[in-house]
Amino acid sequence: MKRAVTMGNFDGCHLGHQALFRTLKAVAEVNGWTPTVISFEPHSNYVLRGPGDPLLLTTTEEKREFIESLGLEFLVLPFTPEVAKLPFDVFVRQELIEKRGVCAMFFGHDHCFGAGGKGNYETITAAFPELSTAMLSIVLHKGERVSSSAVRNALLNGDVSRAQAYLGRPYRLSGTIVSGKRLGHTIGFPTANLQVEKYKFLPKRGVYVATARLPGVVDADGAHDERVFRAVVNIGTQPSTGNQPLAIEAYLLDFSEDIYGRPMVLDLMAYLRPEQKFASLDDLVRQIGMDADTARNYNGNHWAE
Repeated sequence: MKRAVTMGNFDGCHLGHQALFRTLKAVAEVNGWTPTVISFEPHSNYVLRGPGDPLLLTTTEEKREFIESLGLEFLVLPFTPEVAKLPFDVFVRQELIEKRGVCAMFFGHDHCFGAGGKGNYETITAAFPELSTAMLSIVLHKGERVSSSAVRNALLNGDVSRAQAYLGRPYRLSGTIVSGKRLGHTIGFPTANLQVEKYKFLPKRGVYVATARLPGVVDADGAHDERVFRAVVNIGTQPSTGNQPLAIEAYLLDFSEDIYGRPMVLDLMAYLRPEQKFASLDDLVRQIGMDADTARNYNGNHWAE
């Protein structure tokens, strides 16, 4: 098998990454190569700087699901201190050409790797004339450079629409539903507490409109009966009930089943308000009811009349 590859961390799989993926796929298909995205896991900076720097916009499985949905092969390349120390030419020869049958490489405009960051479009093109190589230019959105940092900054400010514009899709939180304090049950708004991976990036604390997805059982054809609900999501510490550990709580509209231990995906659609402390539980219940009505009437990027 001959592979055409692009390689990196691809955190967020934002519009810049997607442009690279589309070009890779188009050229590979014309030449009969397998279009492949090679992802460093864990994030290369976790080895170079330390775990959690940066927090991740996309977990490995979120990344895999998205990239494979575009019709590309997804391969994980374990990133270790030993890999980080390899000279770029040794890395390309051993890890790409010999082990993975790479015959073409596609680069983002600023991508470099190998010891000292000396592996880039120019040095690899010169060192490996047998490889087909190409480099894409910077991707802009309304004059601004699209990057993982730009997505994080937008989410830190609660600017969900800007983050979505950079990503080309809603920001996603995925994980497993775990048992919480069950405080929502006592006030008539039972919530599903979502436990995400340890280094997942969380946006600004507050209340969001989201789409909640509950995957069903996968059948023999690989399909599953996914159920989708509108939801109100609180990311915070519940100051009105005595402060709790930081949690992601989703109130699914028109839903009341016991789903502890099940996977769930939340796609954030809009930021409603900051988390706040209410004078009484009655005030809290009243506000949650208003938030639920707002979420029910949310329609795309505008509010239904």
